[in-house]
Amino acid sequence: MNKFLKDIFKEPLFWAVLLMGLILYLSSCSRDDMEPRLRKYIAQEGSHDFTPSPVPFPSGAHSFHGVAKLHASCWYDNLGVDQSDWNKLAGVYRFADVVKNKNSFILAWRPLNAIKNRFELCLYENIDGANVPHDSAIYQVSGGQLFDFELIYTNNKYSLYVDGNLLGTQRNDVTYNWIAKISAWFGGNQSAPWTMWLEMDF
Repeated sequence: MNKFLKDIFKEPLFWAVLLMGLILYLSSCSRDDMEPRLRKYIAQEGSHDFTPSPVPFPSGAHSFHGVAKLHASCWYDNLGVDQSDWNKLAGVYRFADVVKNKNSFILAWRPLNAIKNRFELCLYENIDGANVPHDSAIYQVSGGQLFDFELIYTNNKYSLYVDGNLLGTQRNDVTYNWIAKISAWFGGNQSAPWTMWLEMDF
């Protein structure tokens, strides 16, 4: 058997057929095959959590990269005094705090009221339980638009980039030695006014 395999590997025809097969396989990959593998997250009407929600496994603080799309169903203009509240998309929290809203570093979103199917993104922190949106730096996207985001961890601080644009750096003085992920969550006082969904890889 070993002699047979050695003889096959010596044949130029074998390598030619193998190379042609590889070329055909690669050429059959469409652009969609090379798109990020996005997962669909759904918030049911009357709920806060976009599911499936990740299990909060702890890890040492490090940088993250993600991509996401907000669907048109995420746009709303009927929440009254809570219309300007921020919703969570993705981020990290200090695992030692147990709860996610004491010390956290988050990419947040909300609808742009003036333009239907348009959204604002910003850095949002919880600092010792206080809500601290960095809304002096806003990035806008449209429903269905794919955007990438990075939580870069350097010198014991996180910074947030969206499509390469810096939205802010951690103001919190705590060190995120051990962290766990935060996934999408709707609202604060109010729950989702109808079923909405988004896509993300984080």
